[in-house]
Amino acid sequence: MYLSAQNNKTVQRTIEFTPCGHVEVFVHCQKISCDTFCENLDPFFALESSTVNNFVDRIVAIVNKVRDVEVCSGFDDGQKYEEVWSSCPYGKIDDNPYQECRYVQTFRSLYCLRIVKKTKWRCTECTKVGPPLIRRAKAAAQEERSKFMAKKFLTREQTLKKLSDLRSELDKTKKKLTRVRERMQEVIKKQGVGVDHDISHDLLELLNSGSITPAQSVFLQQQIKASQLKNACGMRWHPTMVRLALSVHLTSPAAYNLLRETGMVRLPSARTLFDYSHARPIEEGIDRVVLEKLAERVFKMSNEVNSRTRKKENHKIYHVLMGDEMYISQNLIFQKSTGKIIGFTTLDHIDREVKVLEQCIDNYEKECEETMASKVMVYMVKGVSNGVKEVVATFAVGNMSAVQMNVWTWKVIGALERSGIAVVAFVCDGSSINRAFINSHTPADKHPSGIVFSTVNKCARNRKLYFLSDTPHLLKTIRNCFLNARWDKKKSREKRGKTLRKSYKLSPMNVYPDSYARMKVKYAGQVMSKTVSQDLIDQGWPEALETAGFIRRVNDWFDCLNGAHSSVAKKTRNENLAPYEHVDDKRFNVLQNFLDYLDEWSTEANNPNPSGAADASLNITIASNVGGLDESEIDQGGVSQKEETHVSLRQLSKQTLDGIRMTTVAFKPLVGFLLGEGVSFINARVFTQDPLEQHFSKVRAGQGGSTNPNLGQTLKRNRTLEVVGEMGMKRRKGNSGECFSNVEVTEDALPKRQSSRKPKIF
Repeated sequence: MYLSAQNNKTVQRTIEFTPCGHVEVFVHCQKISCDTFCENLDPFFALESSTVNNFVDRIVAIVNKVRDVEVCSGFDDGQKYEEVWSSCPYGKIDDNPYQECRYVQTFRSLYCLRIVKKTKWRCTECTKVGPPLIRRAKAAAQEERSKFMAKKFLTREQTLKKLSDLRSELDKTKKKLTRVRERMQEVIKKQGVGVDHDISHDLLELLNSGSITPAQSVFLQQQIKASQLKNACGMRWHPTMVRLALSVHLTSPAAYNLLRETGMVRLPSARTLFDYSHARPIEEGIDRVVLEKLAERVFKMSNEVNSRTRKKENHKIYHVLMGDEMYISQNLIFQKSTGKIIGFTTLDHIDREVKVLEQCIDNYEKECEETMASKVMVYMVKGVSNGVKEVVATFAVGNMSAVQMNVWTWKVIGALERSGIAVVAFVCDGSSINRAFINSHTPADKHPSGIVFSTVNKCARNRKLYFLSDTPHLLKTIRNCFLNARWDKKKSREKRGKTLRKSYKLSPMNVYPDSYARMKVKYAGQVMSKTVSQDLIDQGWPEALETAGFIRRVNDWFDCLNGAHSSVAKKTRNENLAPYEHVDDKRFNVLQNFLDYLDEWSTEANNPNPSGAADASLNITIASNVGGLDESEIDQGGVSQKEETHVSLRQLSKQTLDGIRMTTVAFKPLVGFLLGEGVSFINARVFTQDPLEQHFSKVRAGQGGSTNPNLGQTLKRNRTLEVVGEMGMKRRKGNSGECFSNVEVTEDALPKRQSSRKPKIF
């Protein structure tokens, strides 16, 4: 027994019993829990003459249990890792001062339990220090460690070597910096541009007065550089400056020339812009140049490692494909670069053979004539979680059929899938051709209503393709159904408000719209708004309560499918516009409740009981006179004359109902799939045609007073917009959502058309 400064004796194991019955167990002078030794024993009691036998029996039982355990031997493993014991902060070295026979020297955890069963060698806490010791031993065996490794994980030799390498690298960097500084001074002396004192003072004052964006900095640098050159041919424009000039020239060539002629702003010449916008040839059909560039960009983004999760962002390969038609003028254009005449419709081999056969049946002797294109079918791809927005295909069409659309759409999807761009959804409007195209597919998921909202992706069999109708188009079709109904209460309220307007959103354009106002989403959104619904309730008209409820439901449904960006919900104080982050979001219940409401309305409208049908939903009777509607208005929410029945006059049009059901049913599984693939949040406006509408507005605006470009002009505008990039899509107003993205300064060089000057012949 050794001497000890503590109360208990310095022995391997100590058991102390007090006369009151309390027990304390010590191992290596460390108190341990005695609960395991007192299990299944009678409760302790004080030592008295009547309890001596029981007290002694209890002591014997506890002593026997203590003898049945062994002292933990720590993590020694034959002392293989003895060299790293001192550097591990999770334990301490035990030199065996108590002369244990199980070990000579060991490494014990700071939280060692001290005792184990006889069948065990070490406790669970000492087992946990094994992996850190093994890692440190392997690291110590390496001659060189990573320069980013923390000092606490290095041995003394490795630390000294790291400091030596850092000192050597620092000396090399200082020498390199000195050489670069000397070279820069030489370049400034030879090629530097002098700035007078006034300009220098103004620039310094501008820089010190406030912060400027990188785009503004590039603009100022380019203006100073261009103003100091004697010959404009020697100017080398920044890529961002070229994109800005192309964007301005695309919007208005006259305004661009005016800016250059005033001399207040230095801009590239029109010839320079021509070389950039015509660097790549225009291509009808699938644009291979854009597809290759887009595939490279998507591959780069999907392989980037997220700084927060330390994982690759593989979810950035998922995109939405949208398609829509735009009217063009029927003209033929001779393409000088290829020697071809463009302006005819695009037909594949099968369509061409069918057309020849039909013309031969009609008139065998008449030669087959090509049909000039009156519209273009444009396909745009948009990234779900990245900033991709590119037109990938343009087809010239006349009277397009669902068969042609089927061939072209899957051709585009196949090209995208082969390039590594995964397509998860197809978005279009509710035209008859689009509906026939969607209904021609075999549904991947059955729905009681019989609608087709998903199908197996033919180009990626392990993934589904979801079909969605453009939500702003659906909102316009719902409003058009109101236009074709007797909404006398709205008209009377608008007339009363001419002196003192209570419903500030409504105007004559909302109640009596012309053909252009019918196409404005803004007017449709103002009618189907929460403000109008609340005002109908405040008027106190009992017969308008159901109409007010319907408008409120449409408003909530549209907001749930129209979230633009992650902060719009806070700015507008509207939770329905927030991004989707969970598959159990409560807004999915709002969407399902709206579908249930429409189903109940349809059931009530189909009620054969005349008395029940008279009170059918909304207190709105659809007008039977639809002769004033053209085909486009019928497709956008009017009641088709072929489908006009007693039942259809008492509810929304079948086309509108099918579009609402298809979009709403497909939205939840699509969002769930994307969230499961790693997307942190989903903005609902990703699944709308806003980018494509913005593209069409840019193409039309580029023709000056003419808003009806021909096929050649459309293809050229597509190529110019592709060169301009995101800068050409900034639209604050129009028949689509606003774009809030800032101008991104990029150093990537733009492709430029090489001038081929022929030698003069004298």
